Amino acid sequence: MALCVGLVQFNTVQAQEEQEKDFTVKWNGYVKGDYQLDTRRLKDTREGQFYEYPLPEVLDANGNDINEEFSFNSFAIETRLKASVTGPEFLGFQTAAVIEAHFFGANGGDINSLGLRHAFFTLSNDKVEWLFGQYWHPTFVTNVSPGTHAFNAGVPYQPFNRSPQIRFSTKGDVRFTAAMLTERDFTTASGRTDFGGAGVKFSGVPTFHVQLQAGDDDNIVGGIGATAKTIDFNDRTGGSAENDNHTSLSFMAYGKAQLGEVTWKLYGQYGGNTTEQLALGGYAREANGDLLDSEVLSAWTEFSGKFDDNWGWGLFAGYTQDGGFGNDYDSVIVSSEVENSYRISPRVDYTVGKVRFGLELDYTTAQYGNIDSNGDFNTTGIDEVGNFRTAFSATFFF
Repeated sequence: MALCVGLVQFNTVQAQEEQEKDFTVKWNGYVKGDYQLDTRRLKDTREGQFYEYPLPEVLDANGNDINEEFSFNSFAIETRLKASVTGPEFLGFQTAAVIEAHFFGANGGDINSLGLRHAFFTLSNDKVEWLFGQYWHPTFVTNVSPGTHAFNAGVPYQPFNRSPQIRFSTKGDVRFTAAMLTERDFTTASGRTDFGGAGVKFSGVPTFHVQLQAGDDDNIVGGIGATAKTIDFNDRTGGSAENDNHTSLSFMAYGKAQLGEVTWKLYGQYGGNTTEQLALGGYAREANGDLLDSEVLSAWTEFSGKFDDNWGWGLFAGYTQDGGFGNDYDSVIVSSEVENSYRISPRVDYTVGKVRFGLELDYTTAQYGNIDSNGDFNTTGIDEVGNFRTAFSATFFF
């Protein structure tokens, strides 16, 4: 009897050990210090660590611009920790998962707090992959994205969004992606407090995205994609039970090429109200009460390379323009009030082993305007404003 019990216990322990061998966990991340000097107040979050564009000119009683002011700040909130997990097979699919957090917090008042970046698992084989959880919005193409030292990664010219989603992708020389998404930390601008993400939720229709990509990263890669987002703009505070649904469409195209020792990237997006991707834009009403998007164009390009094994360089340039609402416009609900913005940002970095020092110069402008009766932006008499940022970063990878 004792022998039988011993054999059962031995087999149980052995089975548990074998099962544990099916799982592996790899930890990595980095510690980063950012040090930034600006010449103007900004539309930003996290006390300026993440910024989009400079604030408009506002004159005091003496004719001086209130928003023209030097500032210096430093941060360690981009510091990141990531767990990558591989698991046993599931119905012929390889399983894997990622949990990634940083100390960026969930909002400006939550700075220095641990925040969820990515949390997803995948089922994949040599032909397809399924992704479940929170990850980059498909408009943020991970293999054709800016390599800036700045955490904003080219916002507002580069779409920037992480969303809960289900994503299906194929593998090979030509790759198709389809995704169904909702909104969480990055939500559609609504002009109402704490209602942004609920606009998509209560429409009853998730956001849909499709994308086609071809090529390989060592030579030339490119792709096109489209997104359809539906919101219900009725927050039910006015006593009406009637849905106020509206669907916005946006389209994207991008490419990357290896030109000898230089990498060239190019990206563009055009569409209505992509504010959940930290872009310009907004909503208005037509005279009949229907919702109306402003159409926004955003584009960027980047060249990057290495001087030698330690020294690297890059040059980022971006432009975005809000085309306004057009002749059907009647009244504005929400708008960024920026007609156009551009950025020029050169950088260098020095890397030895797991330590990297980076220096990045950033000049970003914003041309503010008013919406005319025809729905177009009028910038007459409004001066363009600009901010010059000098940023130094020190990063230890592990």
